[in-house]
Amino acid sequence: MELWDIYDKCFEKTGRLQIRGNKLDPGDYHLVVAVFPVNSKNQILIQRRNPNLKLMPGEWAATGGSAIYGETPFQAAKRELKEELGIVANKGNSELVGMLKRIDSFTSIWIVHVDVEIKDLKLQKEEVAEAKWVTVEQLTQMVKNGEFHNYRYIDWLLNYVQYMMLSPNFQIGGNYKKQ
Repeated sequence: MELWDIYDKCFEKTGRLQIRGNKLDPGDYHLVVAVFPVNSKNQILIQRRNPNLKLMPGEWAATGGSAIYGETPFQAAKRELKEELGIVANKGNSELVGMLKRIDSFTSIWIVHVDVEIKDLKLQKEEVAEAKWVTVEQLTQMVKNGEFHNYRYIDWLLNYVQYMMLSPNFQIGGNYKKQ
């Protein structure tokens, strides 16, 4: 049985818990994480979900899922990335780039800077069918063609990767080098 922390509309924990799969009350939210590994070529690692899953079967999507009771957004992002792809995130290679309030959840959006070969990934077969590196342009086209899950924030994220991270003054963590 998986338990979720329940949050209010201001992303404050209420002190209440919810069993995964049970309907949330109006005004209650749970935490979801979406993790986008980005390599030194500014390619984004995406994964195709197992076709036997209930939610988004067979779709190309981000790494992620629901936070479990007691986890911070960063802990949940680290866990999901490790479980699904075998990639280790830490505070040196990770950054929170956004938070989105949805109908019954908050989505915490992360970029993890990592160089890893596809052959070195450890895919969680129950959830992940395959993974691949794509450019911003390729992912943009996949979204337009309906080949990648159309998250509400995907255009914003792709702009962030393309324009912010390609800047010669950009450093991991979103800070700019002083010239």
